[in-house]
Amino acid sequence: MSLGLVQRKERQKRRNQRIWGFVKLVSVVGLCSGVGYYAHDIGISVGQQEVARWKTLHDNQVAENEQLKIELGQDKATVDQLSQLLPNEEIRDLLATVTRRANEGVDINRMETIIGGISKDASCSGETDTKRFMVITPVSAQDVSTASFYRGLITLAGTGSPTLNENGAPEAWFDVTREITISFMLPGGDTQEVSGTLPLYHSVITGGNEYRFSITEGRTSFVDASVQQCEL
Repeated sequence: MSLGLVQRKERQKRRNQRIWGFVKLVSVVGLCSGVGYYAHDIGISVGQQEVARWKTLHDNQVAENEQLKIELGQDKATVDQLSQLLPNEEIRDLLATVTRRANEGVDINRMETIIGGISKDASCSGETDTKRFMVITPVSAQDVSTASFYRGLITLAGTGSPTLNENGAPEAWFDVTREITISFMLPGGDTQEVSGTLPLYHSVITGGNEYRFSITEGRTSFVDASVQQCEL
C-alpha cells in the first residue's frame, strides 16, 4: 500500500471523528437546552401556582379581618349599650344575682313582682331576733341542727368542713376560716342557700316582708343568726 493512500485514510478518519464529536456536542447542547427550557417552563408554572395560592390566602385573610372588624364593632356597641344600662357595679351585681337565681329555677315573674313591690325607704322593726345553731360537718356528733324564726316561717341549717388538729385528723367542730353553707328553708319546701366565709348576710322575701339575716361566728361548733323584719 502506498504512503499517500495511508495518509488519505488517516485524514479521513480524523475528519469523521471531528464530525462525530461536533454532532455529539450539538446533541448535548440541544438536550441541555431542552431540559433547561422545560425546567424553566415548569418553574414558571409552579411559581404562578404559588403566587395564586398566596394571593388566595391573602384575600381570605383580608376578608376575615374585615369580618372581625365588623364583629368587634358590633361587640363594642353591645358593650357600650350594656354599660349604659348598667351604670354601676351595684346594678351589675343585682343583675348577676337575678341571673343566678333564675338559673336555679326561681320564677322570673316572681322576682319581678318582688322587686317591683319594694319601696324606696324600707320600714324595719327595731327588734332583732338572734338564735344559735350548730354547723354540721361529716364528723359531727349530731346529724341535724336548726334554728327557726317567726314560728317556723324560716328555718336555718348549716354545713361546713371540720377543723384539723396538729396531726391532720378532723375535729368535731367546723373550721371557721373555711367556706360554710347556710340553708334557709321556707314553708312549701322552698330552700335558699348562701355560701362563703363568715360573716354571711342574706335576705329572704316572703309574705310581703323582707327578713334580713346576719350569720356570725358563735362559740365552738356554733354560729349566731340574727334577723330583722322589714316591710317591702
